[in-house]
Amino acid sequence: MASSARRFSSLSALPSSRLGWDLIQILSGLLSGLLLPVVLVLSASGLALKSLWIVLSLLGVADVVVCSRRSFDLKGQVIRDKKKIFSRYLKGWFLWDSLSSLPFLIASSSALAAAFQVLRASKVFRILRSWERSSQIDPLLLRMVRYLIALALLVVWLSCAWLFLGLSDPSSDGWIARHGFVNRSMGDKLLFSFYWALTTLTSVGYGDVLPKTRPEILLAMSTMCIGVVVIAVAIGNIIAVVNQLNDGRSEYEMKQAAVRRYLSQNGVRPGTVSQFQQFGNFLWDNYRGVRPDQILADLPLSLRRVVSEEILEGSAENIPLLREIPFHLRNSLMMLVTAEVFHPSGVVLPEGEIGNSIVFLVSGHARILRDGLDDGEELPRFGPGDHFGELSFFLQERRNCRVVAEDYVQAFVLDRAAYEELCRRDEAFVDVLRSISAQGADLKQQLLMCGLVV
Repeated sequence: MASSARRFSSLSALPSSRLGWDLIQILSGLLSGLLLPVVLVLSASGLALKSLWIVLSLLGVADVVVCSRRSFDLKGQVIRDKKKIFSRYLKGWFLWDSLSSLPFLIASSSALAAAFQVLRASKVFRILRSWERSSQIDPLLLRMVRYLIALALLVVWLSCAWLFLGLSDPSSDGWIARHGFVNRSMGDKLLFSFYWALTTLTSVGYGDVLPKTRPEILLAMSTMCIGVVVIAVAIGNIIAVVNQLNDGRSEYEMKQAAVRRYLSQNGVRPGTVSQFQQFGNFLWDNYRGVRPDQILADLPLSLRRVVSEEILEGSAENIPLLREIPFHLRNSLMMLVTAEVFHPSGVVLPEGEIGNSIVFLVSGHARILRDGLDDGEELPRFGPGDHFGELSFFLQERRNCRVVAEDYVQAFVLDRAAYEELCRRDEAFVDVLRSISAQGADLKQQLLMCGLVV
């Protein structure tokens, strides 16, 4: 069941083929946005790495074809109609994507045509945004990745703009001449441009680099204005990270504290209150405070069936009943059983009651206890995949012992009402259940020899 909760978040995972194509487009978008501006500024005679940009342009054209045929979500519904898909893309990003790829293929010798390919960087943000809506990746993580990529693009573009101003102004007023970079390598000039962009964008302003010419002043003013937005977004992201780390924990702890105060004021022993607190911590660490049975109960019937099938995939290997039961009854079984969590020393099956439920352990361990039982007498422990309670269930007798959890136990509980409903749907369920119970005949015989009815 621990793995079951994790499966809930993966129901909307992206298909592997679509994920692979998106990763290729992200890589090509980053190359176009980060590397191409530098190449354009540094290439004095002809465009360097021309074959690379041709390949990336071809990938862009292929992506236009893919996007014109790719389904999309609209108000919770997946639209697969080809006409609607193409019409939506034509009204949206078609022109932008075409401009970012076609000009360079038409005029590959033109630096201006290559500059259009920088627009492909926008594809990275669109893909990450779609992952945020449909993938199992943490949305906050994707937001931080988008912010860092945007910051990197800004730094590169502003650095290239600063370097372009210096290279295009050979006079003594240009920053290259003023700072003694005339005879320095192009790598040093590029590094200094990155330094200027970062210090100006982050409002550090050491004062060692001052704009003098009109274009440099205008670029510096624009960079300062952009820097204000960058810092504001950075602060917003930091606050979002803090809130995400908290993730409702404070509210949950306040509720738990109120319940503990109520228990203490009404005479509940401190040891029991401590067990309640530990159980609350377990629920938070595994399910963010939501009990497993509530997870299924809050889902609509149709979605609950799908989720139940996903749970069965991870549980069928450990629970013999799920391996033996016909597939058409598995879904019905999962709709009728109750998912329960028991804290250490918690009573799974109480003593003195007529058997009314069968417990199937998914994780954790449980043991049998009875007042007056010889401590030196070893009794079998129940572990993942075991089940118990069927003796008193089928014999309709009172249990003369109890089963308690040794650690945190997660289990499925089949009560009599659910059992009778399954038998009504398919009489073969009785035979399957009795067959599973017969497999543990040695254990039951050992319990009966000890005079125990579980």
